[in-house]
Amino acid sequence: MTSEHLSDSAVQRNAEGAIVEALSTQIGFEGALKPKRVAVLGGGFVQLDACSDDDSILVEAYARQGKLKGAQIKKISQDILKLALLKRDPRMRDSRAIAVFASEEARDSITGWIRSAAEQFDIELVVVDIPDVLRDEIKAAQARQVMVNVEISVEDIADDVTLEKP
Repeated sequence: MTSEHLSDSAVQRNAEGAIVEALSTQIGFEGALKPKRVAVLGGGFVQLDACSDDDSILVEAYARQGKLKGAQIKKISQDILKLALLKRDPRMRDSRAIAVFASEEARDSITGWIRSAAEQFDIELVVVDIPDVLRDEIKAAQARQVMVNVEISVEDIADDVTLEKP
C-alpha cells in the first residue's frame, strides 16, 4: 500500500481492524467489536476504536511496532483517561476496558504513572499477535513516517526579519 504523504497513517488505521479482530479471538468474544461513539456522563462523546454493542467491552487499539515515542505515549495516556472516564460511568463500571497492542515493546513502553493509572482504573494492557505480512506493512509505514527536523534559518523563511546580534 502506498501513501500520497510520507506521514500518512492509513496503514496503521487499517491495521487496527485486524488488531481488534485478534483481540476478539484472544478473549473469546463472539460478538462484533466495531468503532463506536459513546456518550459520557455530563455531556459529550468519546470515539472508541472498538466497542461491543452492549458496551461491555471498550477498546483502544495501537498498531505501533517497537518502542513508543513521545507523542505516541501522550496519545495512549489520553486513551487511558478516556477509558477510565467510561469506567466511572455506572452503566459501564463492569465493562472490560482494553488498550490492545500489536507489539510487546509498544505495550511495555507504558510505564510510570501511566501504567499505574491503567492498573488503578482497571484498564487491561493486552498484546495480540498479528500476521507477519501486516506487521511488515506497519514497519514499512513507520519507516516512511520518520520525522526529520530540518534546520531552516529565519532568513530562509522571512526576508523582512532582521536579526540583532547581542
